[in-house]
Amino acid sequence: MPETSERNYTVRTKINKPVAEVFDAVIAAESSTKYFVNKTSGDMVEGEKVAWTWDEYGTNEVLVKKVVANELIQLGLDSENWQKTNYDSYEVVVSIEFEALDDRSTMVSISESGWRHDEEGYKGSHDNCGGWQDFLLCLKAYLEYGIDLRK
Repeated sequence: MPETSERNYTVRTKINKPVAEVFDAVIAAESSTKYFVNKTSGDMVEGEKVAWTWDEYGTNEVLVKKVVANELIQLGLDSENWQKTNYDSYEVVVSIEFEALDDRSTMVSISESGWRHDEEGYKGSHDNCGGWQDFLLCLKAYLEYGIDLRK
C-alpha cells in the first residue's frame, strides 16, 4: 500500500486482461484518449506533469509522483486547480493500484487521500470518487470489448 495519509475512499473493479495490458492502457497517452480523456499532453512518466482535457470539463493537470510498473501509479492533484475547493489549494494523492489475479485478470483499485474533512473536502472527494468509478468502467469496456462508453 502506498505511503499516504488516510484514504478518503477506494473504488475497484476486475478487468479480464493481463496486468501488463491494463497498466499500459492507463499509463499510455494513446490509449487514454480511447476511453478516458479527449486529449492528453503525454504518457504518465514519474516526475512529470500531465494535462488531461475533456470536452465537457476543460483541462486539469496532475503530477505523476510515482510509477511502479504493473503495480502502482501515484498522482498528485491540486484541490483548487481542479475546482474542488474555493479557499486554498492543497494536494490530494491519487493511488491507482494493479493486482494480477491470474494470467488473464487484474484488479484495479483507485483511492484518494488528503481531502480535508470539511464540506468542500467531502464534496470534492465524492465528486472525484464518481469520476474514478466512471474511469474504471470505461477502462473495462475499452479493454474487454473495444468500446468507448463516452460516445
